[in-house]
Amino acid sequence: MKMEKEMEMRTEMGSKTEMKTSMSMSKSEFKPESDPLNVIALISGGKDSLYSLLHCLENGHKIVALANLYPRARARSASASASHSHSHSPAHSQAKKEEKQEKENEQKEKKDVLLHEGLDGITKDEDQDHGEDEDLNSFMYQTVGYSMIPLYAECLGLPLYRRQITGSAVQTGRYYDTSSLSTATGIETNTETESESKTETETETEKSLDETEDLLPLLQEILHKHPAANALCSGAILSTYQRTRVESVAVRLGLTPLAYLWQYPALPPPVGRDDSLTGLLDDMAAAGCDARIIKIASGGIKESLLWSNVADADSRTRSRLVTGFRPFFPDREFWLRGAVLGEGGEYETLAINGPRRLWKKRIAMSEETSSSSSSTIVGDGGVSYVRLGRAMTVQNQPESTEQDEGSIRVPRAWDPQFEGVATKVQSMLSVSGPSASDRGDGLEHGSKPFPPAAMQLSQNLTSTCLTISNITAQPSTVVGVSVTDVSSTPTVQMQQICAKLNSLIDAIPAPSHGLGLPWKPTSSDIVFAALLLKDISHFGAINAVYSTLFRSGEPNPPARVTLACDLPAGIEVSLSVILDLRPRGSRRGLHVQSRSYWAPANIGPYSQAICVPLKAPQDSPVNVNVHDAELVEVVHVAGQIPLIPQSMQVLSGSFLEQAVLSLQHLWRVGQERGVDLWPWGVAFLQHDEDIPTRADQASKVWQQVNQIGTRPAKDTSTTDSSEDEDGLDAWDRAYNRGSTYEATVGEHLHVLPKPSAFKETSSGSRFVPPFIAAEVVSLPRAATVEWWSLGLANLLQLPGSVPRAYTSRRRYTWGSIGTISFQLRQQEQEQEQSLSRMTDTTIHLVTVLIHLPASLATSDAVDAETVERDVIDMFSSGPDQPALPPVEVAHGTAFISAADQDQTQWCKQALFANLTVVPCKSVYGSAGLTTSDLAWEGEGEGEEEKDEYQSGEDLQSTLKAKRASKKLKAEETWCTGMQNDAAPSCQPLAAALTLSLRVEHGSQSSRFGSG
Repeated sequence: MKMEKEMEMRTEMGSKTEMKTSMSMSKSEFKPESDPLNVIALISGGKDSLYSLLHCLENGHKIVALANLYPRARARSASASASHSHSHSPAHSQAKKEEKQEKENEQKEKKDVLLHEGLDGITKDEDQDHGEDEDLNSFMYQTVGYSMIPLYAECLGLPLYRRQITGSAVQTGRYYDTSSLSTATGIETNTETESESKTETETETEKSLDETEDLLPLLQEILHKHPAANALCSGAILSTYQRTRVESVAVRLGLTPLAYLWQYPALPPPVGRDDSLTGLLDDMAAAGCDARIIKIASGGIKESLLWSNVADADSRTRSRLVTGFRPFFPDREFWLRGAVLGEGGEYETLAINGPRRLWKKRIAMSEETSSSSSSTIVGDGGVSYVRLGRAMTVQNQPESTEQDEGSIRVPRAWDPQFEGVATKVQSMLSVSGPSASDRGDGLEHGSKPFPPAAMQLSQNLTSTCLTISNITAQPSTVVGVSVTDVSSTPTVQMQQICAKLNSLIDAIPAPSHGLGLPWKPTSSDIVFAALLLKDISHFGAINAVYSTLFRSGEPNPPARVTLACDLPAGIEVSLSVILDLRPRGSRRGLHVQSRSYWAPANIGPYSQAICVPLKAPQDSPVNVNVHDAELVEVVHVAGQIPLIPQSMQVLSGSFLEQAVLSLQHLWRVGQERGVDLWPWGVAFLQHDEDIPTRADQASKVWQQVNQIGTRPAKDTSTTDSSEDEDGLDAWDRAYNRGSTYEATVGEHLHVLPKPSAFKETSSGSRFVPPFIAAEVVSLPRAATVEWWSLGLANLLQLPGSVPRAYTSRRRYTWGSIGTISFQLRQQEQEQEQSLSRMTDTTIHLVTVLIHLPASLATSDAVDAETVERDVIDMFSSGPDQPALPPVEVAHGTAFISAADQDQTQWCKQALFANLTVVPCKSVYGSAGLTTSDLAWEGEGEGEEEKDEYQSGEDLQSTLKAKRASKKLKAEETWCTGMQNDAAPSCQPLAAALTLSLRVEHGSQSSRFGSG
């Protein structure tokens, strides 16, 4: 199977008793621990779909059947006239009289769905007379070489089921939406009787479906004959287009999707292989695979590579692929790795042999096939392919194909960055492990139950988003919403919450808030959700109700964090959501439901990540490409727990191992989405007697992963190269192709964090975002830790690099405030004057850490009003600033400790009133290390920032009054309350707050330049 024609690749990568004497993480790899699955293998004849079967076996699963979709045969005259063309229309567009005859043949074929189980000797498919020019160039399926598919039944000793492709690429977008399909058309039973009695209307309806839907009746027939089948595997590597469509069908049929090759070029190399531009092909070669190039659709490689083996033992073909493609990707190594695999449709292959554990026989072709002079067909646009001749199956000899059981290479479990983190932190803990007495656990303060008043329902509507926080089933005073019957049943409470949420969304006037939206917001606009339970054992039932918020089959549900915490009495569930009010077409989703080696699959109504641009709706086209438009994105990421991706089992290891693995998942999701920076890191910790120690370990892990960096030292070794035997032309000489294969590798992973994102940095410095550890009751799957953050992507792609971020941090007697800030700049036209002026929008991502009184010089309780005033001052150039520019408090979270003596004070402050509240048993935190600590130390106090902020008319007047009444105290804090010292160790907190602020102001008041 192959990728859509436009390449979609991202730039587009506990206690001491718990510790081991040495970390085995870097040496041991994860072994399959889940129950074996009975797999239906979706094959195309290409290298990837056949190689994925070997990984199914390697993970302990059983292949029960092969499935294939092939193009409908054309009339001979049409085939002859199209023999020199490689862009053919789908089958349903043929002339009516041709369809009539084909329909009769099709009905006969559908009766047994083309079951192939035994083919002896020389086999010649009837379609071979037409050659392989029947390739549909399908976005979804590889169809070139389809006449060879029946041979795989005998080669692999497995039953093969086939069906013709009747649909076309109706949905050509990246994501696949089945929410508009009815049950009748979306999941047809398609029995023989139904097939024979179809009306003309029903047939036309079938033909209007996307080609993806042809999988449904094929798989249903296989399930009828193999009812034990419970999984579906595909060879998707980098194609979201392909993967999401296979997953859609699999999930609707109750099958577990498997895509073991997903993101393979971004994964660390297996044991026994160094990092390589041709890594997957190298691993295929090591396994004994033989896959021949049968179609070339790129000017980067020459016709002479037709029928070459991409997994040849001497790597000659792989060398020529790299040499041919490198000039097209001079500074895009990840894209180059994808092109070498043919992920952009550059070439396609036919697998003819492999290791004996799968391949009982091999495919042998007639002599004319291997003779390029007689079998090569050249089409339009430089496309060329092999006209396949007669083929036979030949018994594999043990001595020629027998492979060691361990020869199927599996990517290492740990990225180099995280392997280094594990080693470093383990050595730190071995020298001086922390203890609860050293850290202080806050128990002397006493724990208070959270009152319902601490979780007030709030709504916050800004120009870019709507935040609805702390939705519970308790009585509400919100206009238009009345819930008086508070049920103790979690499921009923969740139903009431969903009804309340829908009512609140429906109550938004259209056009909303003067935004002029072309649609009325619905639950489809939710991009992030925080689902809090009192008891995690109720998650299954609550999740089923939560799912009803979204249309079945709608792609890219919100990213989500789920946990159990000490909710107030009578409250079993709390839900907070963020709705994005920008054009829906500008969002990017990552919802991987397949098991792989990459990161845990998300089965259910939540995505790994949802990306939204920070441009106002009126400034962005409906279907904007954020990379082409160079738009900064906010990336809402789901919480990550320490699941082994390929088995979806929780890692059984020390807390440190679990903390490192789950953070690696967060990193991989962020790298795939192009995240440049995290503004903070939050580790939810399951309740444990030694939480201070675990908080300290998680803090060290967070600090080290940000300091070690993404890319290991460059490998100076060279890769075996081979000069193109066809000689070097002018293009070759211009790009020095003769030496490019010897270049170093390792530049393919997206750098996270990206030090160059900052306006000012010192040489070798690294930004460490603030860290928060929130102790909760329990986490999904009884995990010990769940990591969460918010990502910033595309920071360097804006015009003139204006929005390069800067950071600052201030320390006070009560705690600290840290920020990441960056600027969006756009031209606005004055309505009353014919003058163009620059309008600046500054985004501030703020972390506020409030210490417990015991950690202060005074025993006074923390004053939320003082904290709010200091946050206000953080965004002014001085205490005498006369005016405050308008600000929007977009969204945020308050992690409140049970040891906080006044848990309701935060919601009483205007600035913090709309935050999502997470009741915690305890909270710990570290202020991190900012670029101001590194680059601006020694400058005058208060020089870090000159931008102030304010939000809304009501909030603006409130904060102005507070600033005026406390001016003298503010001046004293300005002069003496800030320190630019190094980040402190992890300390117990009364509360931790994260906020996303949006400030609008004129360019005259901005501290940013254009450099």
